[in-house]
Amino acid sequence: MIHLILVQKRLKTCVCGDVNDAVLKWIHTIRDKIVPFSGLFLIEKALQFAKALGYNEFQETIDGLKNDVDDNNSENWITETLRKILKDYKPENIFNADETALFFQCLPQKTLTFKKKKCFGGKQSKVKLTVILGANMTGHQKLKPLVIGRSKNPRCFKGAKSLEVDYDFNKISWMTSEIWEKWVQKLDKGMIAVSQNCSRF
Repeated sequence: MIHLILVQKRLKTCVCGDVNDAVLKWIHTIRDKIVPFSGLFLIEKALQFAKALGYNEFQETIDGLKNDVDDNNSENWITETLRKILKDYKPENIFNADETALFFQCLPQKTLTFKKKKCFGGKQSKVKLTVILGANMTGHQKLKPLVIGRSKNPRCFKGAKSLEVDYDFNKISWMTSEIWEKWVQKLDKGMIAVSQNCSRF
């Protein structure tokens, strides 16, 4: 079974559970729209939800976020907490995954030309695929790549009986929380099927 380990910056636990729920739902919506936001903006949004829900003394609880996002706390989590969690796992059962972008229509930025001939530049294509690659700590087991494109049924897949990758899509071919959760759940089921106790970070 996979234990999903994430460094999370979150609101301090409080009795205002409905505010936390509203903020969490808002975060999912914003991330799915690929809109960046900062900790200060998150605080402001939480205050708006608190006010709308009738909580007038919410400022003190929200201030806890400033400590939660401290760089030293994140570093301590990595060097201490994460190390304690991973010590119970063998290296071959510790997995890491990361994403990259493949701009498959981009042309080289430089070209050859004849002497004294003018060379005109062009606009680079921004069409891309998002690719998620992962492997275990020893490098002996590689995860099936996840490719995220824009088309639900790409023409290049026509007639293909099977793919060497998992494929998903959205209109901007970016990772979303929904795609991520679906991919991790599928990975989790695969690990359970082979009874492999793993940690993924």
